[in-house]
Amino acid sequence: MAEKAKFVGSIQHTEDTLQSLFKTAYRTYKQWRILTQMTIGFAMIAMAILADMGRILQAILLLIGCLLIVSGDLPASAQADKVADVRKGNLPKNVCTFFKGCLQLSGEGTMQLDYGRFQRLIEDNQYLYLFLGPKSVCMIDKATVEGGTVDELKAFVGQRTGLSWRRNYTFLSMNLFDLRQMLKDRRQR
Repeated sequence: MAEKAKFVGSIQHTEDTLQSLFKTAYRTYKQWRILTQMTIGFAMIAMAILADMGRILQAILLLIGCLLIVSGDLPASAQADKVADVRKGNLPKNVCTFFKGCLQLSGEGTMQLDYGRFQRLIEDNQYLYLFLGPKSVCMIDKATVEGGTVDELKAFVGQRTGLSWRRNYTFLSMNLFDLRQMLKDRRQR
């Protein structure tokens, strides 16, 4: 590619980065599943507390209800563990090189990605996630960004994709704005 890169960022995957990646993807694309699971959990707890029933049944309902509430992203965690086990510690390093017209992803191969293909831009305190879909993401460790600041990279990518960056959150830290965005995302499908 003759064009000069605007920014470069990378990620050396570890078991911890895989956990972050899979949990973020799950929280981003499976929000309704997590919300439904939590609602069922709260309903089971309420039924155990309010309904007249035996202590054993009450304890079972409380236990299952609590498990449903706190295990929202357990499927993602299990999937990340499975990938780490299959790879047997041979986890890739991916490099994202940002050009004016496309992003080049290098690692176990090289591909060029049009900015228009990205669906969602998510960040947390340590990483940037550029989602192409539920099972395809470019992940960048913020500490590896070269060519400018993290904020400059985010502004560049936001301008190229036409998308806004959102914070990664758990349902326990969710607010009304997050719920509104969830409804908006569902309508856009």
